[in-house]
Amino acid sequence: MKLVPLHIRNIEEIKKNMEEIGVSSQGIEIMAPKGIFKVFKVEEITSPAANIIKQYMLSLGSDAAIPKDAFARRKKISLLIFGTVYQLKKLAEKLNSQPFGLSELSKKLSDIFLKQTESHLSFIARGRILNMDEPIVCGILNVTPDSFSGDGLLKNTITETELKKLVLKRIELMVSKGAKIIDIGGESSRPYSKPIREDEEIRRVIPVLKIVRKEFPKVFLSIDTYKYKVAKEAVDEGVDIINDITALRKSSQMVSLISKYNLGCILMHMKGTPKTMQNNPQYKDVVEEIFKFLEKRVNFCLKNGIDKEQIMVDPGIGFGKSVDDNLKIINKLYVFKSLGLPIFLGISRKSFIGKILNVDIDKRLIGSISALVVSLINGANVFRVHDVEETYQALRLVYSIFRVN
Repeated sequence: MKLVPLHIRNIEEIKKNMEEIGVSSQGIEIMAPKGIFKVFKVEEITSPAANIIKQYMLSLGSDAAIPKDAFARRKKISLLIFGTVYQLKKLAEKLNSQPFGLSELSKKLSDIFLKQTESHLSFIARGRILNMDEPIVCGILNVTPDSFSGDGLLKNTITETELKKLVLKRIELMVSKGAKIIDIGGESSRPYSKPIREDEEIRRVIPVLKIVRKEFPKVFLSIDTYKYKVAKEAVDEGVDIINDITALRKSSQMVSLISKYNLGCILMHMKGTPKTMQNNPQYKDVVEEIFKFLEKRVNFCLKNGIDKEQIMVDPGIGFGKSVDDNLKIINKLYVFKSLGLPIFLGISRKSFIGKILNVDIDKRLIGSISALVVSLINGANVFRVHDVEETYQALRLVYSIFRVN
């Protein structure tokens, strides 16, 4: 007799293990939800509602943890629900017709269980599908003189012919080494940077977009901008995705542009502006605040003609966050998975890596990859990086290990 521990991460893994020992297909469908254990925290709930949940969970053979003085409080409380996926699905069914806002909680629980595996996620931009069944690498092309990473194409005096050759060389290298998205930006968003005029940003990025779109028709192109005029001209040149560090808050026209052309969009959290964001940023709970912000922006998009499949979310590593804030976000990325959307992440060469390891920008590759690997394990889908080849190899290997049972 032999006892073998199993590390089951999702429904697909428990199903595969049952198939291997010969369980019937009907038995697999019935028992698989009983093999995955989940824990959820519910915040800002009334005591009567919490009591209903607790009683239902007890009746299902599990439980819910509530504060010891929950029924003596007048203010709303938090509670923890824990149980198998099967038990939590049953809870969602029972709560559907209950008062105190529990029907809304029922819907949220049901939505989460519809997204048990990342393979169900996809991203659509201009009618093309980018499947999220494996990690996606997004290469960075900075058409700036002042990129924090030192890779801006305009940092030295360069002719139009030289720029074209350099752009094509960089893009060809990134695509050949695994990049499926190329993110092009003409304004630096490094800490304390100042915005540039729209016409200057257009002058920088549009000629480059023309070159890249013509020579690389199949790659997904993203424009890193929050300015409508820049985005509109980029769209006219064939860009697929709008990567907006303001989450579409800066321009009221941006959402209409995305809806009209069925573009993809990346909604990022930023506290303040690039010029002010690192002036002692403070949060009561950084993950909770970012989650609520992104949830609100996603709902805004859905109400204004943008489909869920067109959206990715980015918690904004380094954009108005301390070193500890960045670490907490990476450690709890799984929280953002409940939005049911791909998580886009920019960690590459960021300052928190340099501060922890005490290394300059050109020595942050190992730290970047280490953080990216942890992010992949915790739920990130798309990785915006400078070092495409090294990142692709690391993520591909980790993904290959985790998909083998």
